[in-house]
Amino acid sequence: RAARSKANLKVRQPLAKVLVKARSQAEREALERLKPQVLDELNVKDMAFVADDSEVVNYDVKPNFSRLGPKYGGQVRQAVAALTAADPNAVAQKALAGLAFVTDGFEFGPEDMAVTASNKPGLAVASEGGYTVALTTEVTPELAAEGLAREIVHRLQMMRRSAGFDIADYIVTYYRGAPEIAKVMRDHAPYIRQETLSRELVEGESPPQAYTERHQVDGYELVLGVRKEQA
Repeated sequence: RAARSKANLKVRQPLAKVLVKARSQAEREALERLKPQVLDELNVKDMAFVADDSEVVNYDVKPNFSRLGPKYGGQVRQAVAALTAADPNAVAQKALAGLAFVTDGFEFGPEDMAVTASNKPGLAVASEGGYTVALTTEVTPELAAEGLAREIVHRLQMMRRSAGFDIADYIVTYYRGAPEIAKVMRDHAPYIRQETLSRELVEGESPPQAYTERHQVDGYELVLGVRKEQA
């Protein structure tokens, strides 16, 4: 959820994949066993594992001259050159673990450098408690349509409450909107009907006895109506 928030991705928008760096092999195996629940909770289609953070972030390492000058004196230029030439991912992994990095005869502690991380393109990354989670941020037309369907379901569920329907009441749903909305309602009709207890999804004007609301959903104007099905 933190990764979604950073990327400004709504919880109801499905995403293609989550990449996880687990703290241990045992925890990785536990996550694999719980994969269906994890995918459902995070609203993603697939899960894969990465060995370390460098697979999802790019590290940048800058020498701390105020430390390295006194430390290496006349050899400071060589020390800086050695640090700059080293693999930044390898350097960062050591520094972030609180360990020294040694190269070309020079030793660099975490305080000898400044390490910054940036997400690899197309990923939203969050780290906490030894875990790193990265979500793919590309929203394909198919994923966007599914996200729109989920948002419509949410609006209809709120309308059921506002209309005073019982949780077990079956309804008829009416809708009017852009062609994109109509396509989503048709393509995702089984899901929408199941989640809202709608016997029918009817395109067109709501009858006078229906409870009706006007919504803006992902930039589309949508008029929804709900009517309790008569017993």
